[in-house]
Amino acid sequence: MKQHAPAVSVIVPMYNVEKYLRQCLDSLADQTLRSIEFICVDDGSTDATLAIAESYAERDSRFRIISKPNGGYGETMNVGLDHALGEYVGILESDDFADKHMYKNLYSLAKRRHLDLVKANYYEHSEKGDVLQEPFTEFQYRHVYDPRESQGLLTALPIIWSALYRRDMLVDNHIRFNETPGASYQDTSFVQQVWMCARRVMIVRRGYIHYRVDNANSSVKSDSKVFSVCDEYAFTKAFMERNPELFEHFGKIINLLKLGTYRWNYNRITEDYHHEFAKRISQEYRDARENGSLDSSYFTPQDWLDLELLMDDPDEFVVKHSNAW
Repeated sequence: MKQHAPAVSVIVPMYNVEKYLRQCLDSLADQTLRSIEFICVDDGSTDATLAIAESYAERDSRFRIISKPNGGYGETMNVGLDHALGEYVGILESDDFADKHMYKNLYSLAKRRHLDLVKANYYEHSEKGDVLQEPFTEFQYRHVYDPRESQGLLTALPIIWSALYRRDMLVDNHIRFNETPGASYQDTSFVQQVWMCARRVMIVRRGYIHYRVDNANSSVKSDSKVFSVCDEYAFTKAFMERNPELFEHFGKIINLLKLGTYRWNYNRITEDYHHEFAKRISQEYRDARENGSLDSSYFTPQDWLDLELLMDDPDEFVVKHSNAW
């Protein structure tokens, strides 16, 4: 099997995306990298998504279609990872599309520089056109980084789809997506696990993915997902606890990242849930203080004052931040 394994496996998670799917799959069919496979995992779509994907597989053997009952984004991605055979793995969301040279260029670079992870810029795409996004502007392009020494990399946007991952790194470190229901920020823990385990990382200037920002169904922000971000950080914590070396290197930066994520979530949910959410994160940070992974030097003075109040008196914290944090 290894003799015939492709250079790259691209995982395409699909759920009720018939409106945009053809543009996505056409961009894969046009890829200039010859040694490539496309693993399309349908998560129980109720529209024509599966039929559209199957029509591509009928005329192009590089497309592999997997159909399963609806189980959520994390489960869908893990199924794709389990079936991937490539030396490197890419991810393309089914409402986005890729430049035809993306995987050839990134794979050539990854092989030449022996990379565990290569990340690229991307375009925000809408009917108005494409706008290049550069989330890594503070880092030098085409320089090999070790995230242990350059932990600022972890603070960048997740953008898990604008990248290639060495599959052996994912497998050897048991890097997985959190299989919570729906599509609830499961990229958060996955990208943190990758940053912690990658030892050779490169950022490239060029943008390849066209990330659609005009799909009204692409993101669901409801109060039913108040604690979804907490589930992601709990998943990351469990991952680190299985490898104490990772906890030693990254425990403190993860607690810094958590603050930004939790502040965003606090401001997103309605005030009715502020007390419940504050009590949850208060306990998490008290636990971090006890296990030694909470370091005041990682935070601004004001953020540290907020954290101390949150840990010591979450009710007073909510009074102080009744509208926004």
